[in-house]
Amino acid sequence: MPAFIPITIYLNHRSMLVASIADAETALQQPWPFMDKPSRLEAIRMIEECLAGHCSHQAAFRCL
Repeated sequence: MPAFIPITIYLNHRSMLVASIADAETALQQPWPFMDKPSRLEAIRMIEECLAGHCSHQAAFRCL
């Protein structure tokens, strides 16, 4: 069973499947309508923490 269910997000009129932490990292690097929104910045921080081995994939994915 996967750590989480893949989700589809829509950025700039394009869909993007987020099925892994690497996908989430890629998605968060894309231009967002509000680049400095606190929730986006927190998601980036959690993805970095996960990749460094400091939190679980589930914790990082909840931030998306």
